[in-house]
Amino acid sequence: MTETLCYIRNPDVVLREEDPDGALLFNPDTNQIRAVNTTGLFVWQMCDGSADMPSIVAAVVEAFAQVPEDEVTGQVRDYLEDMVAAGFIGTVED
Repeated sequence: MTETLCYIRNPDVVLREEDPDGALLFNPDTNQIRAVNTTGLFVWQMCDGSADMPSIVAAVVEAFAQVPEDEVTGQVRDYLEDMVAAGFIGTVED
């Protein structure tokens, strides 16, 4: 049986929604701040511990009609890898 890697928000990260176009995320563990656009915020909010890469990509494609589907997977993967490396998002095995 293959384990599925799911993503979960770091519970210590503080979200501050600045305006309709994005938000700031503050990680007190590393003292880092990340500015995220609407799509980045959407992906971060999807990371509830039950969402894997394919489900996040599908949700982005559905929610943002103007996003080219063929580019979404790579962009979401890069974003998640960066956010995991910076400690804003963690991973769990389903």
